[in-house]
Amino acid sequence: MPKNDKQRQRSDWASAIINVVDGKIDFMYDFADDTVSFGGAEPGSLKTERSYERDSGKPKIVSSIPATKRIPFDAERSIMAYDAILAIDTNTRIIQGKRCGICFSYHVPKPPKGYGGQIPYEPLGLFLIAGVAEDVNPERIGWHLTLSRHLAPYRAEQHGRLAIVVDSELGRHNAINARAEGYYGNHLLPAGASLIYASADTDKETLQGQMIRLCDAMATQAADAIEKADCGNLTHREAGDGSYEWSAALHIPRPPLR
Repeated sequence: MPKNDKQRQRSDWASAIINVVDGKIDFMYDFADDTVSFGGAEPGSLKTERSYERDSGKPKIVSSIPATKRIPFDAERSIMAYDAILAIDTNTRIIQGKRCGICFSYHVPKPPKGYGGQIPYEPLGLFLIAGVAEDVNPERIGWHLTLSRHLAPYRAEQHGRLAIVVDSELGRHNAINARAEGYYGNHLLPAGASLIYASADTDKETLQGQMIRLCDAMATQAADAIEKADCGNLTHREAGDGSYEWSAALHIPRPPLR
């Protein structure tokens, strides 16, 4: 259904890549919960998307949320199908002559369905990634550091489906979510986890958009502080893997819960 703001008209869509047999598409709409399901859909292609039309006429994706079987028609409601939510954003800076990534993450501390009103989220991790190779996307390194250090509380067998909200590599999300491609090198997403796209620039309405925007803002704030500090004195460095020289987990400033 169309959604309006002062600048652009948003539209929410249920979409899938379908393997058509005999010229027929198998789908079913559920009036009770406003969802649609498709038969013959490619793995990882079921999703709810929110977009608006650019001046060029091409759509700009604001938010993209994968589904499993039934696809909600609302980008704000679709995130509620997940049992845990984690948002990760990495900003790139040249700091002391090195290409660096500053990665900040937020998480919802409990299953979002358990909150009766506003859903709070709180800081999870902050990493400095130093000496990133020019042909490497620092975002993907940030995903890996965050998941490898902070995933334990979100194991699928304990918490069900995990939404990992990011603002990068949208064109690769289908393959990554289908485990046909690693999210970082050969590392596949853990069971029950899916990449969720939300634009830090344009998604101001949804929970996933608000979380990724705050990650971006806090990463910027952290980068400003790091530029003024002496990174050579960091003692808890971990060696990189060829894509970057080293990383360090940093102390997180604690703003009020959102």
